[in-house]
Amino acid sequence: MKIRVGAVLALLVVFGVASAPGQEKRKQLPMVRMSGLLGLVETIPLPTEGWMDHLAVDLKNNHLFISGEYSKSFVVVDLRTGQVIHNTTGLGGDPRKPFFDPKTNEVWVDLGDNTLVAIDAKSFEVVKTVELTGGKGNPKRDPDNGAYDYARGLYYSGVGSPGAMEGTVEIVDTRAGNLVGSIGMHGGDPSAFVLDTAGHRLYVGMGDVVNGESVCKVIDTEKREVIAEWPITGGAQPHVAGLDLPHHRLFFGSRLQGGHQGEPGKLVVMNSDNGKVIQVLDSVGGADELFFDASSKRIYFSGSTGTVAVFKQDDADHYEMLGKVPTGAEAKTGLWVPELKRFYSAVPKHIVQTPPYGANDLITEDAHLMVFDYLP
Repeated sequence: MKIRVGAVLALLVVFGVASAPGQEKRKQLPMVRMSGLLGLVETIPLPTEGWMDHLAVDLKNNHLFISGEYSKSFVVVDLRTGQVIHNTTGLGGDPRKPFFDPKTNEVWVDLGDNTLVAIDAKSFEVVKTVELTGGKGNPKRDPDNGAYDYARGLYYSGVGSPGAMEGTVEIVDTRAGNLVGSIGMHGGDPSAFVLDTAGHRLYVGMGDVVNGESVCKVIDTEKREVIAEWPITGGAQPHVAGLDLPHHRLFFGSRLQGGHQGEPGKLVVMNSDNGKVIQVLDSVGGADELFFDASSKRIYFSGSTGTVAVFKQDDADHYEMLGKVPTGAEAKTGLWVPELKRFYSAVPKHIVQTPPYGANDLITEDAHLMVFDYLP
């Protein structure tokens, strides 16, 4: 069993809350309400141990998918009932970045054994497996983040190369179930991905630090080659990215110290046309997810140090942090669903140390999903 040690940083004013329309009423944990940020609606127990990674959603069937990274499992939550309805276990590698494709009713996710798999969104079983460059089980290949072109069914998977500068972006045609391309990144850690399908560009933040800098590499998805390289000044080691297409703004969430414990992280705002850095702001540590919500002009920045940072876009060149919303110890991953105006945070099983902080002053909190509503 693997559990993590963390500390409770803040508990705010607490109230109960009714179930959302269409949901049955059930017991809920207290609501954490912070003006202008997010309000906790409920928590849902999860059957996982250790780290969890990225999430995806099937809005038609109201299913949420969670990558049980350490458990090598794939959890399915029914959002109408607030219950786990399936847990696909025994995956060949730790699952990382899932995407649900409504056209095929499949969830595609990259695994740590250097493969990409399709999970049927009805049976929740693995139905397709695609080996990435270097072959299944290659210890020198480590898939992590990625991006998905829903119109063309192309999955762009970032594959790191620990200890080497041989990372690649793998291109899988999910409709055909084949590897169709591999782009050398001349670096070891392609980490932060965001896709502009209209502009045929894929922005990749490199987690490497070379000569004191990390860079964004711009890929032309038609030519399948790197066409530009921009320094991410003030925000080394990016691990997440977002995009505001109308205003030509590119966002990177950087860890600075590389790991999951260091504070602060950085939010870096860049011009997506030329790579000019517009603004750099302090944020949470251990960056693992970032979402730009165009309707509210907010940025949700999820990290592993116990909070979600919420930023506001005043205009294309000016951003400010509204505040931080408490989640849980090492709750690195999350998902903003704009159609539901909800943020989901996956909190791994962990130990909380309480006063007076002796060896026996420990509380174990089981893994759970926190469901937050948008607050105006």
